[in-house]
Amino acid sequence: MKHTFYKTMPLACLAALLISAGLPGGADAQAPAANNQGIGRKDAMAAEQNANIGKRFPEVVAESLAGTQESIPDSARGKITLVAVAFLRESQAQLDSWLEPFIERFGSRNDFMFYEVPMISAGYKFMRFMIDGGMRAGIPNKKHRHVVTMYGDVEKYKNALNIDPRFGHAFVLDRSGTIRWQGTGFATKEALADLFAAAERLSQAQPGKD
Repeated sequence: MKHTFYKTMPLACLAALLISAGLPGGADAQAPAANNQGIGRKDAMAAEQNANIGKRFPEVVAESLAGTQESIPDSARGKITLVAVAFLRESQAQLDSWLEPFIERFGSRNDFMFYEVPMISAGYKFMRFMIDGGMRAGIPNKKHRHVVTMYGDVEKYKNALNIDPRFGHAFVLDRSGTIRWQGTGFATKEALADLFAAAERLSQAQPGKD
């Protein structure tokens, strides 16, 4: 995607996002992103190693940058979907490392979908106009429907997915919205190959037998 929904924001918005993630300040928030270049491969886990595999992705009902009301995963029902989730601005590069190769590989296929979901605490919903405006300015119009900012109970999603908010996360969902693959942090060559293979397997499976 070659964009960030954070870089174009005023400093006040950046600080708000750091605070919303429950971290005491920018320095603490930046450290994990600098130290997990290879985590993608480690956390692209098989079903027996990852409790999320086989679970339905927790519903995210929010407005996209295009102004459409989206309900993930139902908005992509019938398609193989990559959902990239982040809680910190430093995780944007991690999301891009999954999203860009996925879009390049599957973006022209009608049976695939992708979403980028920034998770922001409900306490900063009053800044939505500034935050979403900054994102719109940095993202091509054709991708606005794919960016769905969730303003609300971020703890609900951290707990439901048992994920570390310091990192970005990528989930591959089958046609019914069930998680079939997960990656964390920066994508590696090996992890992307695993993601592509999983997505292709799901696309070839008969509906209802993913």
